[in-house]
Amino acid sequence: MNKYNKKLGIALSGGGIRAAIFHLGVLTYLAEVGLFKKITSISSVSGASLCIGVIFAVNYNIWPCEENFIKFILPKIKDLILTRDIQKTALRRLIVSPQFWHHRVKLLAKVLESEWGIKGSLQDLPQFPFWEINCTTFETGSRFRFRRDYMGDSHIGYVQNPEISISDMIAASAAFPVLIGPYLLKTDGLTFTRDKHGKKSTVKVEKNYSLWDGGVYDNLGLEALHKIGSDMDDEINYILVSNASASLGWKQRGRPSTNMRRLLNIAMSQSDTLRTRDFISAVVREKKGDYIKIGQLAGEYKTTLHSPSEADFDLIFNDGYTNAKQTIVL
Repeated sequence: MNKYNKKLGIALSGGGIRAAIFHLGVLTYLAEVGLFKKITSISSVSGASLCIGVIFAVNYNIWPCEENFIKFILPKIKDLILTRDIQKTALRRLIVSPQFWHHRVKLLAKVLESEWGIKGSLQDLPQFPFWEINCTTFETGSRFRFRRDYMGDSHIGYVQNPEISISDMIAASAAFPVLIGPYLLKTDGLTFTRDKHGKKSTVKVEKNYSLWDGGVYDNLGLEALHKIGSDMDDEINYILVSNASASLGWKQRGRPSTNMRRLLNIAMSQSDTLRTRDFISAVVREKKGDYIKIGQLAGEYKTTLHSPSEADFDLIFNDGYTNAKQTIVL
């Protein structure tokens, strides 16, 4: 498909700060070849939500043009990532504010506001491109998504035009089990309907729902744009998947918490493999999309929210840029 006819949907995977940097490299290549402005829909998980959130934050909650992104936005983001360590700041505040121990996701949201300037509510975001922030609902086992026009879960129902802070939603999307803990969504004062557009009847819901890292359900963020066995979303005609997931490798059995995280990573990896195979078979082979995977060396960088060294930043960023250049067919 000619690049000028593309309505591009991008699915950006989780993977902590590694994923955020890798996706910046991919987006930079898209900007250089004129595809950045073709982005119609963005689906993000965990570290990818950090990436998109900081792009909006640095550009006053406006999606930047290609030239502005390359010349001004990207250098500012690199400086923030290298000099404002959100994980270290959160740990320091946790020591002096132990009341956040059982609300670590709220602490992360506050750190995103103070250190990276991620502020405002979903209603402060532009209508275009659509940005879908993905979480996992503990109670239903389904994908909970946040968008400017609605939020919800196919089993619970949907709320129209939610007034929820961007930092809270990003923190919820990155709320990895054990390390961070869930985001508690309180439903008091919210009206849920059976459909995304609020045209069907209202539904009764629980008082609270526990939202975890979106990667537990779908670490590729792909379901928002393409469901297994189905065609792509109506808003797009081309899908780009950027996968910055770490490779499993070999790991010695250790502490119970470490073992549980390892088992979760194995389950997530198998789910991603199934989604990837379906996507390549149904979309890539039909020349309706591309799949970009992080390289082995960059993929070995640990999944963390700590600031990397500049050398590691450049390694991961260049891996994203180079893999995008080698993969995307113009």
